[in-house]
Amino acid sequence: MKFSGSSHGPSISRRGVLKGGALLAGGLAAAPVLGACGGGSGGKKRVVVADWGGALVEAEKKYIFEPFSKETGIEVVVAGPPTGAKIKAMVDTGNIEWDLIAGGPGTVLPIGRNYFEKLPDSLLNIPGLDPSYVDPNWLTYYLFSVVMAWNTSVLGAGKKLTGWADFWDTEKFPGRRTLRGADNGVPPDMEFAVLSDGVDTKSVYPIDVDRAFRRFDKIKGQVPQWWVSGAQPGQMLVSKQVAASSIFSGRIGELKAKGAPLDFTWNGGMFELASWSVVKGAPNKENAFKLMEYSVRPEVQALVWSKYPNGPANSKALGLMDKEFAKTLPSHPANLEVQFLQNSEWWGANRDPVLKRFQQFAKS
Repeated sequence: MKFSGSSHGPSISRRGVLKGGALLAGGLAAAPVLGACGGGSGGKKRVVVADWGGALVEAEKKYIFEPFSKETGIEVVVAGPPTGAKIKAMVDTGNIEWDLIAGGPGTVLPIGRNYFEKLPDSLLNIPGLDPSYVDPNWLTYYLFSVVMAWNTSVLGAGKKLTGWADFWDTEKFPGRRTLRGADNGVPPDMEFAVLSDGVDTKSVYPIDVDRAFRRFDKIKGQVPQWWVSGAQPGQMLVSKQVAASSIFSGRIGELKAKGAPLDFTWNGGMFELASWSVVKGAPNKENAFKLMEYSVRPEVQALVWSKYPNGPANSKALGLMDKEFAKTLPSHPANLEVQFLQNSEWWGANRDPVLKRFQQFAKS
């Protein structure tokens, strides 16, 4: 059966995405200033940003938040994590602690658009931002990808996986596998399952759920564990627990740079949108809008994503970066061309039944 949902439109499990981004970044930074959150400053000189913590937020602080504060005089207070339950509770009670959240379609759609502010027109028409990256309730500021990677020493000399059909072919390419599980509300790798069965990247959505589970069943015996944190697939690859895995592109790039015998392909990769959203009733929403605009300026994007390997959402940033380095990022045109955008509309409509079914499948 094919579950309901649009086959077009922006995508991401924003929670999946940002959860992924959080896992990608590694840990969660506590916010000692959380107790001071609120509108006490009159909404003029501060903005409270709920983010996922870790190395990613440290890069954002250094290359986005601090320069923004220096330019505007607006203090950026980092809080979080921006869970859907917390956002909903804030708006329902009128006790709004956060202004801007590292959210997006995967956060907005399950909760409901009425929990978020509509963005001004000026943020919906920024040069260099693809129309699929913007929405009345979110603005994408970077991209990241989930790709297919393998341990070259386990797979064998000269062997490479060129697509998901190869990943599923454990006779031609022996070795165990791992794919993303469904813990913490993060979607499992349904898309890769149908791609392995001959579906074209342009025809992934709406996902044929039964077909995907038939493919999962085919490979299940070769999966010692379904990964649920961003560090896991890299660890399983390096330790040779598996020969091949789905993995965040930033993770595999980092491991390769450290000399691990790993390789990957962008072909059939799924890129996701990491976006800003403004909480409904945010006391400092105008400052939040200013920070959003600042974060997608080409020169700002070029700086921060040269330091942390995600893809700038503003295509104009790539021309300001080292050309060879830019080719390693998920949003480089050559890499985007062979990937597809995760469809948050479909996941928004089908997340709960798919997660429940996958969890039952994984335990059986």
